[in-house]
Amino acid sequence: MRWGLAARFGSVLALVSLLTTGMTGLYAYQISRDLLVQAAKDELMNATQAVARRIQEIRLDISRDLLLLARHPASQALLLQPPSQTARHADELATLFKLLMTANPGFFQLRLISAADYGLERVRVDRHNDQLLMVQGDELQEKSHYPYVSDTLKLPADSTYLSRIVINHERGAHAGLGQPTAQLASPVVNAQGQAIGVIVINIDLKGNFARLTADLPAEFQLFLANQQGDFLIHPDSSKTFGFDAGRRVLMQDEFPATQALVEGRATQVLLETNDGAHADVPMVAAFISSQVKIANSEAALHLGLAQPRSSVLKRSEALGQTILQIAGALGLLGFALALLLARWITRPINSMSTAVARFSTEQPIVSLPVNRQDEIGQLARSFDQMQQQIRQQFTELQANRQELEHLARMDALTGLPNRRLFMERLDNALERAQRTHNPLAVMFIDMDHFKAINDRWGHDAGDAALQWVANQLLANTRKTDTVARLGGDEFVVLLDSPVAIDQLATIAQKLIDSMREPWFFEGHLCSIELSMGISLYPQDGDTVDALLSSADSAMYRVKSASRNDFGFALQR
Repeated sequence: MRWGLAARFGSVLALVSLLTTGMTGLYAYQISRDLLVQAAKDELMNATQAVARRIQEIRLDISRDLLLLARHPASQALLLQPPSQTARHADELATLFKLLMTANPGFFQLRLISAADYGLERVRVDRHNDQLLMVQGDELQEKSHYPYVSDTLKLPADSTYLSRIVINHERGAHAGLGQPTAQLASPVVNAQGQAIGVIVINIDLKGNFARLTADLPAEFQLFLANQQGDFLIHPDSSKTFGFDAGRRVLMQDEFPATQALVEGRATQVLLETNDGAHADVPMVAAFISSQVKIANSEAALHLGLAQPRSSVLKRSEALGQTILQIAGALGLLGFALALLLARWITRPINSMSTAVARFSTEQPIVSLPVNRQDEIGQLARSFDQMQQQIRQQFTELQANRQELEHLARMDALTGLPNRRLFMERLDNALERAQRTHNPLAVMFIDMDHFKAINDRWGHDAGDAALQWVANQLLANTRKTDTVARLGGDEFVVLLDSPVAIDQLATIAQKLIDSMREPWFFEGHLCSIELSMGISLYPQDGDTVDALLSSADSAMYRVKSASRNDFGFALQR
């Protein structure tokens, strides 16, 4: 059988069509895989930042517990009076310790330690198996040689100290013995402001992180390292706290890209690794570095989440099968039609190949003969279907990313900006003020007796009260101002536009007076009052932390003096 020009040209055209279709399918498949990996990295980074924020919130909650215990009259009475006169206070404080430990399963131990008697423990409650044990008598130990006691005694009132994260080897630690732990402590001061003892909470590191990551996908792996990169949390427990056994197991050895975090050259890293310990199971990971901003023995901590790259690419299997089917169908049909109608089929196949080669997620495939009622039209519609599937997956990924970003920047209860977004706006406002030499003001607001609302009418009333206060603050500030909720019952207002000091006093009084409007919860008239501290740039600070700290201190002075009032960071 002689092959004519049409047969030979048709055969060549069929082979070219098959090759073009295969390359186009491979290219589209590779793009989809790359998009999925990048989306997984972004998802991991958002999840890592969310875990870091939850850790910060837990630390703030513990600091509030420490402040409550340090200010409790029983704590001061135990440290100021002879032991023979303090039995009732010891029982009262031990009961309070047990209540807090019952509410916080992540506490291993709660102690009141005296500055005198070589740091003798005065009240101590340990977690022992499933029970809470009050340690008494000769079992109480002297702890003055531990940094969490000696260093905390040097701090001012209402401060918080964080110890190194280590394996607990303290004698008689009960449930905490041999477990990863950290101590958070706060000084107890007398009327003259002198430290007379410390309140210490031992934290169950492993248990707290297990609860933090319980709602993350099962394939996510959590990593935590100290400033030098020693692993504190790792899926393989044999790699944690290597320094405790005289060896070093470092994050930067397992994930070389994190060397930039350890050296302080970066605050976050996205990476893929397929060698070393991860040669068999390549991983996609996100790591962030966070500076510890309270008195501490750990200047920085590095947090990371990782997942197997294979679990990310599973999502592309269905798309790959669709692309393979379309490519196979196009190649076979093109070969058959090319042999029969080479000249007739050449133009539409070339047109289709060109259109598919220009495909991207931003622009649709154009010039496809989708209205044809033959095999070419069927192939064109198949390509159009493939485009819709890719676009749909890409749109869903984008929507999920935007939703995560929104949740990361807004307070879910009040709809106000959260701490992260507020800190960004304050940082931007501070940069503008430094360029233009214009003043700005920060109002730190705390609800008075908020706990009484929760105790009397329940947490639904507390949530409703927070929402009402947020609405009142928004209604009585300018659109150019930023009203945010930092957490709990704490709000903050940024006055970016220049405002005179006497106008600030008027605005502050207006916000306090706005709380006098009647507010009812389930038919009950509720009273809400505010304590407010105000700091000004540049008088009270020229950094974000300095301005917030000055306003916070001013608010606490108001709360200690009278409540339902405002005060400036510098007495005016």
